Amino acid sequence: MRIRLGNIYVVLTVACVAVMVISLAVSTSGVSSRLVWKDFLLPRLLMGMLAGASLSMAGAMFQALFRNPLASPYTLGVSAGASFAAAITIILFGGGLVCMFSAVSIAAFLGALGSVTIVYLVAHLKQHRSIGTLLLAGITIGFICNALIVLVLCLAEQHNLGAALRWMMGSLQVLKFDPVLEALPFLAPAVGVALYLHRDLDLMMMGEQVAAARGVPVRISRRMIYFSASLMTAAVVAQCGPIGFVGLIVPHSMRFFVGPTHRRLLPACALAGAAFLPLCDLLARNAMWWLRGESRQLPVGVLTNLIGGVFFLVLLLRRRGDRPIF
Repeated sequence: MRIRLGNIYVVLTVACVAVMVISLAVSTSGVSSRLVWKDFLLPRLLMGMLAGASLSMAGAMFQALFRNPLASPYTLGVSAGASFAAAITIILFGGGLVCMFSAVSIAAFLGALGSVTIVYLVAHLKQHRSIGTLLLAGITIGFICNALIVLVLCLAEQHNLGAALRWMMGSLQVLKFDPVLEALPFLAPAVGVALYLHRDLDLMMMGEQVAAARGVPVRISRRMIYFSASLMTAAVVAQCGPIGFVGLIVPHSMRFFVGPTHRRLLPACALAGAAFLPLCDLLARNAMWWLRGESRQLPVGVLTNLIGGVFFLVLLLRRRGDRPIF
């Protein structure tokens, strides 16, 4: 078993290196090679690897917390809260900089954290608090934010409307290394908490009563898992927009290969996510050039949503134990 696990990690590492080499070798049409390396391809690659690893780990954590294999980093309205704040900033202020930082990124990060906090407080108001209440509160807040986004877009001017829509598609189009450096201070401690709580995640999947009987401080661990996974998601969404389904596809795939133990699963998710998202970005940014000879780029969120939608449908069809509806 050890040899098999070791081989899987070796394969994932080789896949990461291969994706890095290919992504840096295949440039987007119409951009000079020097500019690509300095300001475009390398920052974009690093942002994609960082975002893919973080979303994948957050997905594994949420699935363990909710004991639901269909949970993802955007289940709790994180993406919707960030998108709402970003849309307001783009439409009312046109973006810009605040203290040398992107105003849209700051607004998206604050919107994501605000949404997470509201979800937690709403679930906390209920007398008999449960994971199911937290999940339903997140879905409800997500619906409210999405409705407000539609309202804001209806009131937007045409030039700002296009910018807001492009952001909400999810993209890795970053210039220079500033977005990577801005995300790292938030991602590093959250990843550290995730790795530290690997045993608690294993026991939480068995149920809170079992976890408590094994010595896990359930309330504290639940809060730490919830907020660290949300922080990872918020940091990524603030820089890249809502890139969906990465946190659903990668944990499911890695759980099949390395098992449900989070000491093995979390590193595997990080490696696989760091290879998966840059690969999707490579395909998305060159798809129009390969198919039609056009220099336009597809946002990577469009491709991950297409892949994730099919993946999600397959999971639903293969799921067993549901009651018949007819």
